[in-house]
Amino acid sequence: MLEQLFSVSSVNHRVFGMQIKLQFADDFVLKFTQAEASSLSFALVAVRDGVSPEREIYMSPIGSDAAFVGSVKESGMSIAVGNDVVDLDWENVTQLAEALADAID
Repeated sequence: MLEQLFSVSSVNHRVFGMQIKLQFADDFVLKFTQAEASSLSFALVAVRDGVSPEREIYMSPIGSDAAFVGSVKESGMSIAVGNDVVDLDWENVTQLAEALADAID
């Protein structure tokens, strides 16, 4: 069984409406608009499948105080938010992309 390294959920923001919350740890959280979550999901799939030659995915979500930085590695991606870093293998990257897409209304 694959270890769950993150959670994705929907939250309501009084200004932005429904947001997608990506949480790796208690203090390792990003909140995306639905459009941002969709873009990130597509970008993750593109680098996973080799469709995109990018070696880094950077996003500064409008509803978060920190930026998402995903560095592509041979075995997966290293995701950093501030000083927090988590390594995801390609199976975890697939799960993250699917969870983001599924959370969109």
